[in-house]
Amino acid sequence: MACNSWDKLCKAQRDYPKAKFADSFVQKSLKKSPKNPFLLAWKADISLQLTQDPKNVVLQIQQAWQQPGPYDIRLLAYLYRLFAEAMRRSSVANSCISGLGNENSKVWLSASKTLSPQERQELWSTLGKAAWREECWEDFRFAVVQYSKEIKDISVSASMKKHAHFTQILATQLAAEQQLQIPGAGLKSKIQFDLARRLMKQAYEASPDEPIVCKDIRDLRFMGEIFARQGKCDELIELWNNPPTTLKDLMTTHQADLQIMRIRLSRETHNWALVESESLARIENAISQVAENPDSKALWELCAWNMDLWTDWLAAVRMNRSKDEAIRIVDDILQRAFGTDLQTNDRAMSLTYMKLRHFTGVPMADDCLTYWKNHSTLISCFADMRPFLETLHGNKGLGGKMQFFRTLTTEALSRTEEYTDEKWDIHSQNILKINHLITSSVADKTWEGNKTSILKYIFDQSCTSSGFYEPCSSGGFLAVYSLLRIHHVAMRYDESLHPFENTPNSRLLLQAAMLARHLVACDKEKQDRPRALLAARIHLNLGLGKSAFQMYSYAKCKEMLIHTLSPYVLSRLSVTHPFGAKGYQGFSAEEELGKAIGTMERMESKTDDTMFPDLKTIPWDQAIGLLSLRGKLKSSLTKHICNLERRRIARLKGESVDQLPVLDRRSFQNIIDNVDKSVFPDFDNTQSSGPLPYIMPNMVPNLPWLIESYSIWEASSRVLHKETQTWENVGLLVDEIATPKEGHEVEANKTLAEERIEKLWLSINAFLEIMAGQADPKLLPDNLTKMSEELHAMRLAMEKLRMPSNTKLKLEDEPTMFHENMLISCYTKLEILRALVRLDDQLREKVLGPKSIHPLKSKLPKNWVSEIETETKMCYDAIRDVANSYINLIEKKGAAAIKAQVRWGETGEALKPFLRDWDVEAYALEYVDSALHAWKGVLQVKLR
Repeated sequence: MACNSWDKLCKAQRDYPKAKFADSFVQKSLKKSPKNPFLLAWKADISLQLTQDPKNVVLQIQQAWQQPGPYDIRLLAYLYRLFAEAMRRSSVANSCISGLGNENSKVWLSASKTLSPQERQELWSTLGKAAWREECWEDFRFAVVQYSKEIKDISVSASMKKHAHFTQILATQLAAEQQLQIPGAGLKSKIQFDLARRLMKQAYEASPDEPIVCKDIRDLRFMGEIFARQGKCDELIELWNNPPTTLKDLMTTHQADLQIMRIRLSRETHNWALVESESLARIENAISQVAENPDSKALWELCAWNMDLWTDWLAAVRMNRSKDEAIRIVDDILQRAFGTDLQTNDRAMSLTYMKLRHFTGVPMADDCLTYWKNHSTLISCFADMRPFLETLHGNKGLGGKMQFFRTLTTEALSRTEEYTDEKWDIHSQNILKINHLITSSVADKTWEGNKTSILKYIFDQSCTSSGFYEPCSSGGFLAVYSLLRIHHVAMRYDESLHPFENTPNSRLLLQAAMLARHLVACDKEKQDRPRALLAARIHLNLGLGKSAFQMYSYAKCKEMLIHTLSPYVLSRLSVTHPFGAKGYQGFSAEEELGKAIGTMERMESKTDDTMFPDLKTIPWDQAIGLLSLRGKLKSSLTKHICNLERRRIARLKGESVDQLPVLDRRSFQNIIDNVDKSVFPDFDNTQSSGPLPYIMPNMVPNLPWLIESYSIWEASSRVLHKETQTWENVGLLVDEIATPKEGHEVEANKTLAEERIEKLWLSINAFLEIMAGQADPKLLPDNLTKMSEELHAMRLAMEKLRMPSNTKLKLEDEPTMFHENMLISCYTKLEILRALVRLDDQLREKVLGPKSIHPLKSKLPKNWVSEIETETKMCYDAIRDVANSYINLIEKKGAAAIKAQVRWGETGEALKPFLRDWDVEAYALEYVDSALHAWKGVLQVKLR
């Protein structure tokens, strides 16, 4: 195939999708046509896929540029993408590039000279789109300027000229912001910032007959965003305070919107002086209107529709004033706005009144009780009161939490007949949540015994609450949370009583799981997503993957929620359920991860298409917000986690990773943790960490975990599994380019198994660095000793964990037979054992071979490789023995033990009205099936 056109190139690329085979085809074709720009472009693409020297890629692209003949716009865009990636890879210190340089610009300018005016517009639009996708904002600005010149010289509509002008403002602003990230480009950035503001003011002050004139609120919103992003809110407000005559009516019409925008932009730029003055101006205006006309709704509207304004004003006063002065100012507003006592029961007015009184330090018990009497039947009542309830002291006297709760319950009982059934349910749930808030804060400050008693009290109260089975019922969540917290307390304080060391009895966790499972089953319409997600997560804690994914299927996550919710289920899937479960209601770990990645990539593509169809229609006023959304998707921590999990699963299965995506450098810039930490209802103190530590003790992986993953096991795994030929400290690279940097200082969310295996991985890494000539060979002896010792200790530890065929314990006291931590412990060890086998193979092939002249050949002790190989095989067998011992125990006693443990203790007794015997029987059989699938997955891992 000649590959002398774009269509033929695309067909050839479809015929040769794999880089290795495509490279061979291109090499042969280039011998026949060494100056074919399409083949040269493809060769550059293949070189990037095979991680070859990026400098060679640049040379290949430059060679393609230099070929004679007509310019294909699609080829130019293709070369642009390749050149941008090659430049990023060749610049380790700074992967931010604003443009591809003068040489690239000259190529596009040369191409434009051969085209008609209409084709030139298409050319510059194509360059703009290519630069937009690569976030090369200087080139984007260049394309917009050239496009503007084209339409300036021809007859086009006023709207097109205005669109081009505002797009140029956007392009100049983006280019200026990017220049700030480039060393030594501060002056250029300042010039471009000034130019963007000047172009914006030109439109703001233009006469009505000029095509670029500001005409609507959309234009003014864009103006506000541009000035705010430059930290020029003072200048913006000065301009808005003195509008041109043509805009006065528009600004009067949208006065409220503009005032809100002034405050928001000032807050976002941390201009607290402006926040205070702008907020206070609106408050004073409302107070004066009420003073002139007592029937005025101005103050009510400010409380009902602009609660954020009061919050911003209080924050600004706190920032700008001393404590005494701040209290005096707020008290003055309080008195003038509401008087000495609030004269209304309105919710919005009451909340604002309480917020101001709370700021001045007034005890809140009476205010809370008054608010409760008026609004206890609102679903929002608990959330409204929570910040104020937290300020009540913990003593038993007047104004304390316990005294408040006694008064509240007494008052509630006296008004039972006043409520409809629906309102009484809401009222009761609010009492339950307040009870939990008050008693759980007491539990946090007590010793283990009292803590357990308090948590059992909360559990009993939750189980007897109205609407327990209803979707989104707080009673159901609190009952499950209480069991999880009691389990957490038991794990913390009773470890010395646990048989078999690290497999303590998890019957309370089992009770929580079965209760959550049953509540999901009772939700016939499956409307309660948090409840389904909670059930899935707890079952994963127990290592019951098949049951968990059945619950997860009910969560019904929309596309936008995949990157915010899926990590609760998909993280660490490679070391818990890499083989999934076959059969009825089974699941595939690879498919679930692939589905999540595909959804995020599809959303990213949709966002790109929405943002930039072409320069004629780019939504300039929405572009910055859409760019932020695209960044969240492209650099989503969730996507990185799923990508790593898929690669680890493929390695455990011994499968190729060639078809799995390799994330480019831009994906590691501005990595964003999008995980929704508030998905599970939280009824605790707002200053606490909420229920998440009990729901997911191993925590969702964070950015430091990602960096350490690449540093500790990913880099060496790539070499040992022959995914790359060269050793590269990938973790160091990710650490250098991953931003924001403040996220690096947080501790990595590693599991105990990951921490224990770390030393052995580091020994392997050191070995590979020495083999690659990147570390001192003198480190070898110490490294050999560490590796042998760690491997030997690992084997001994696993041999001790083998379960006896008969534990001689009561069924309710049987130790945990299935748990996430057990699976993680096995798979992380199997992962490193497979790596060690491949290390032995490489040593035999590259170092110990009869013809080898490798410098390490004389330094390796005799028989060391064989000894490591033998120890590895023994450790592998020990892990399989442990798995088989648990499989045998589950098959013999699993169902009976589950039923006994779910009925164990006071909590088990309390669950009897909800979990009938036939329910427990059915769930127990389901759990046995799920647990056996999990343990049998361990047996599917092969050493080679």
